[in-house]
Amino acid sequence: MSDEPESNGLDDIDRRILELLFDDARISVRGLARAVGMSAGAVGERVERLESSGVITGYRAEINPSALGLKLEALIGVELTQHSSVYESMAVLRELREVVSVELVTGRWDLVVRIRVRDHEHLKEVLTESVWKLPTLGHSESMVVLESHTGNAPPP
Repeated sequence: MSDEPESNGLDDIDRRILELLFDDARISVRGLARAVGMSAGAVGERVERLESSGVITGYRAEINPSALGLKLEALIGVELTQHSSVYESMAVLRELREVVSVELVTGRWDLVVRIRVRDHEHLKEVLTESVWKLPTLGHSESMVVLESHTGNAPPP
């Protein structure tokens, strides 16, 4: 392990701290210090630097949507009308409680919206009462997610 910082200002110890936090955001500074072989004070300073420089942007709890009754996940491909504001449309969609993410993409669709709903009836409600009433909507296609495997790789 080299202590030399790379062009982005991070050295191997910073990267190891990031990996450990990625694996367990609740790990204590003492736990980090033990894992990297440094004092808790030195590790605490590194974590503060990583936060203040914007490398670490926050910590979060991962929640199982199914445990909250949101058992169905769907993707909605959205084609917007010509001359419509993409960012305004994205903002409107992000306001919906059921929306997990709104992605601006290339290809057939302008946006891909990931939602979580209770069941097919709830999906129909979100589509008919919200998505299909979007003033900038040209066309949409809904796809029910049958199975999902998300990557859990630490940042490079």
